[in-house]
Amino acid sequence: MIPIFEMKYIVDISPKQAQTIQTLLNKGTYGSLAQFISASIENQLALEENETNELTPYQIEKTIQLPQVTKVESQTPGFEKYQLVNIPDLNSFIDPPGFNNLVFASQEIPEKQAWIWGQVNKIFPVKLGLRVLHQLLATKQSVELNEFLEAATSEAILYGEKIRSYEKEAGKMRDEKISAALPSMDEKSQTRYKFQFMVYPRKDELLDGAMALMRFCNVYSDRKKQMIGITENGLKFSSISNPVIDTNNLDKSLSEEESLFYITHAKENMKGEYEAMKWMLQQISGGRNERELLNNEIEKTFGKTWNATTTVINTQRAGLTARMFELGLIEKEKDGIYVKYGVSERGRLAF
Repeated sequence: MIPIFEMKYIVDISPKQAQTIQTLLNKGTYGSLAQFISASIENQLALEENETNELTPYQIEKTIQLPQVTKVESQTPGFEKYQLVNIPDLNSFIDPPGFNNLVFASQEIPEKQAWIWGQVNKIFPVKLGLRVLHQLLATKQSVELNEFLEAATSEAILYGEKIRSYEKEAGKMRDEKISAALPSMDEKSQTRYKFQFMVYPRKDELLDGAMALMRFCNVYSDRKKQMIGITENGLKFSSISNPVIDTNNLDKSLSEEESLFYITHAKENMKGEYEAMKWMLQQISGGRNERELLNNEIEKTFGKTWNATTTVINTQRAGLTARMFELGLIEKEKDGIYVKYGVSERGRLAF
């Protein structure tokens, strides 16, 4: 038998951190200091486990050469800070990419089992990028892809700074924050925003990135230039009023109208996303409402098709539940390190 040794660590924390921890203990959020520390360790290990440079789902392809783009150092000229409200009326849009034009086609995953990659854990960053694209297309059908990526990233950095500042001042807890996935001045976060939440064409000409996977944009080549345009549903989603962008409400990332539009759009145009949400609601309703129980069901149902590792399964579950939580389809109940999911009224009515 291999002996198990108990390790003891001494950690220095600031008086402010100690006071915050004690406040949480007094509120009954955690049963004890040990439970808080255990939860903190588990959460950080989960983050480290899910932190990967791989931008392609299901770990089927190990390396991809990404296009070269410039790190955003300052705001893109022509964009006033937080001014995406006065959007133009557009009558011009392009056809959405077909399923065979998306990254899933190289992985031989059936459309109904093709979940959006789990690191896409928010929809608001896509909405923000769409609003920027909407602005850029004021008088034309398409713009250069790199021009869009730089403009979208620049504006997203500004929104991220504003929202994070508000959340820090308001003392928002992790599940209450809507700033997740918005980039900062850090180059890694900018790359993640561009290629996970926006769009990029791979060398095999298949499209990746949430904006394309959600069929809100399309990319094509014109005289060796990569051009991007907005689809009809991308235009509709962009045009719906958003709490953050249009009313300066930094507590809520999507309006009810946006959430309902996304669900209907998924049903009609994103079979994998819609089936994934429906499947997840069925599991939670059936009592499989904890992380490990859901991971086990995902592995049994999709593991072989995805050729998925434990890390991928955990990432897929985390990403899907995060998007569903943002849409108001599920609720969370936390007890220290444990999370239980429940189906919300909207979740019961929408499916």
